Amino acid sequence: MSMGSSACFAEVIELKTVKKFCPDQLKNFLDDVEDSGSDLSEVARNLDLDFDEVAPHVVISFKQLQKEFEDKTGLQLYIGYHDKENEGDKYDEVDGVVWSVCGVYELTPSGKKMIKYISRKFWTHFG
Repeated sequence: MSMGSSACFAEVIELKTVKKFCPDQLKNFLDDVEDSGSDLSEVARNLDLDFDEVAPHVVISFKQLQKEFEDKTGLQLYIGYHDKENEGDKYDEVDGVVWSVCGVYELTPSGKKMIKYISRKFWTHFG
């Protein structure tokens, strides 16, 4: 099997901004992550790849956070994880847990309202 790099990007949002719009639901999600015995890095990686690897109450809590965030901002919220040392490149702008949003690329009305909170980050994925 051959290996190669692929380019990736996301419309990245800071955790403090998620907290600004959904403080209670974010706290519930982070508390559920802690209660599950996992750390946020592990949960973020699995929520990005395979919901079956995450405790059901954490998945429910995350989906509630997504719904509240979309209700308040008009944007879809996602969480992921990237390990630039083992899966990317030293020039990657993302390393670790990354919060991202969809619905901004063509600057929808919701995106125009939120653009000051969002930045685009680039990285590569090797595998």
